Amino acid sequence: MFYRTRLSNPLRMGYQAVSFYSTNPQIPSNQRFRSKVFGKYLIVTNTVGSGILLAIGDAGAQQYESLGEKKAFDYSRSGSMMITGLVIGPVQHSFYLLLDRVLPGTNRWGVLHKIFADQLIMSPIYIFLVFYLSSLLEGKTIMECNAELSEKFIFTWMLDCCIWPGLQYLNFRYFKFLYRVVFINLASCMYVVLLSYIKHSFSKT
Repeated sequence: MFYRTRLSNPLRMGYQAVSFYSTNPQIPSNQRFRSKVFGKYLIVTNTVGSGILLAIGDAGAQQYESLGEKKAFDYSRSGSMMITGLVIGPVQHSFYLLLDRVLPGTNRWGVLHKIFADQLIMSPIYIFLVFYLSSLLEGKTIMECNAELSEKFIFTWMLDCCIWPGLQYLNFRYFKFLYRVVFINLASCMYVVLLSYIKHSFSKT
């Protein structure tokens, strides 16, 4: 039997649903698993997904860089990108959770406000962390990290602004918070390959 309850906080409704799906034996096991992956353990899902995505993206970039020449695969480089993704995952998770609390609307203007905030706040943070953390993990000095960021940040952010507003419109307008970071990670597949290439091989000079 189902009971209707009126809750002032929609997040509590989500947690209540997760608890119900996780403990009710009549719910199919695949639904209970999904309720944990996209509910109770959502931050773990987003963190692990982000780490795996950056590693896969770097692997794709390395394959592209090795076209026409024999070049050994750099596992430590992909490992550094994975660790960077594991750091970025919780940051993205927290940002989009906060964004939904501050700007809860999914109408056209609400979505445009979210896109604006995403491009001005999360996008620069994401690019900064990708360039800085992965460079430090690869053994570069602070001065080398600063020089690389100074050379490539504006170009990368402008590229980001050309790619993401349209995708984020779909994300903010039609997807629930539970699937926001997952959608971003899936949509990032080609973008991360490009980002890793810019990070490791592209030079404007």
